[in-house]
Amino acid sequence: MDAHRSPSGSRACAVCGSVDARTLSSTTLASGVVLTVCGSHAVAHARAPRQARTVADLRALLADRRESQDRRGRHAGEVDELAQSLAAAFRADRRGPGRRLADA
Repeated sequence: MDAHRSPSGSRACAVCGSVDARTLSSTTLASGVVLTVCGSHAVAHARAPRQARTVADLRALLADRRESQDRRGRHAGEVDELAQSLAAAFRADRRGPGRRLADA
C-alpha cells in the first residue's frame, strides 16, 4: 500500500500526499474506513455534497477544480482586462534601462 492509500495512522494525506504533520487530520469514508488527510481535504470532504466511499472516490470528489470554470464563468488560464493591464504595466521592458522594481 502506498503512502496515499494508507489508513489513518499513516503520515501522508490520502488525497494530496502532504506529509506535514502539523496539517494532518482524519476523515471517515461512508464505508467506515478512517483515512489520514490534510486539513484542507478534511474540510472539503466535510463540506462535500456527499461522502466518499473509497479513496479513489474521495480523490475524484475533491479533484482539482481549477480546470473547470470559476464563479465568473472563466476557464483556468483565461485572463481578464485588469490582469492584462497589470501584467503590461509591470513588464521589465516598460521600466526602462537601469530601473529596478525596488531601490535598495
